[in-house]
Amino acid sequence: MVIKLVSFPSWNRLSSKQRKLRISTVVEILNEKDADFVMFSEWVFNNKEDLNSVCQLVHNEKVTALFELKLSRGLVGNQLFLLQNGKIIDLKTHQIFSKHKDATEENIERLIDELERQRQFKVGEKHFLVIQCGENNILKTQRGVKNRAEFRLQNRNLKKRFDKVIDSVDVILNPVHERWSRFYDLTCRLYKFSEKNKFCLYCSQLEGNQLVNAIKSPEKNTAQRAMKSRRLLSPLFCSDSTNQDFLLQAYEI
Repeated sequence: MVIKLVSFPSWNRLSSKQRKLRISTVVEILNEKDADFVMFSEWVFNNKEDLNSVCQLVHNEKVTALFELKLSRGLVGNQLFLLQNGKIIDLKTHQIFSKHKDATEENIERLIDELERQRQFKVGEKHFLVIQCGENNILKTQRGVKNRAEFRLQNRNLKKRFDKVIDSVDVILNPVHERWSRFYDLTCRLYKFSEKNKFCLYCSQLEGNQLVNAIKSPEKNTAQRAMKSRRLLSPLFCSDSTNQDFLLQAYEI
């Protein structure tokens, strides 16, 4: 299976001309026949109309792609959509929390409910699971133990449910918005997700100097030191792209 990870700048910061180019670029990526699955950084588009426009122009029904739109259902937003078999599928989800202070027992239980029921899909023979952006705060860094993370709560029932859903999938996706500042904590969490022969895919927005310097970033070496496995994959960790508008990295898993 071939997977492509694509990091773009936020849709909100684009001019009208850049937005038209974004749609055509995404369509071009999805119409290439070599990828089975494509994950984009979050907020690639801002509304459902743009996503529908992409769907109408994509003729490659082999590809599956994951998108997040900055839309709201009531008080919450960041909805997930899947392009699969030429159709847009609303996963009927929303981001539960983004910061560790909001990773309360109530919110973690709500997240696990979604992970069990709505955040999973299949591409080929592999089962995928989506943990959005700061929802990776469901784990916390295990201080004093190098490169380790653990379930945030002491609640045994919730931990058992979380472990069960994690163990039932092959690929864990963590598309995010802005780049994380506490990079060591993030890496420990993603490394934890990649245990037991799983793949963990991480993809963030590009902003400012990231477009030029992502390849040279010390984050690349930091991540490689923290991970002895090649199962944590990201265009920011190991991209060879020279494109100034987005970063794309392809992997075979």
